[in-house]
Amino acid sequence: MRFESANDVDLIAHRDDLVRLLKESYGEDFCGAHLAKCDDGSYLEIIVWGSKEAADRAAHEMPSDPRAAGFFSQIGNVHEMRHAEVLHSA
Repeated sequence: MRFESANDVDLIAHRDDLVRLLKESYGEDFCGAHLAKCDDGSYLEIIVWGSKEAADRAAHEMPSDPRAAGFFSQIGNVHEMRHAEVLHSA
């Protein structure tokens, strides 16, 4: 997902809570998360899942989960949201 946020510090603080929640909720299906800041100031959140089913479930469940509200409250304009299959990691 590529999105805008007004505050790096608050975004990262709430993201730590989100990552803990993802680990607790999805166990081994949550493989990791990476947050990057793009040259244009937008953010890129890449979450790696063990299965498409887990990714779909989290995409459906997390935005409405009150425990994830802090993170989602930091997200402004969403530029894009998509799923992709990892073909190779090194």
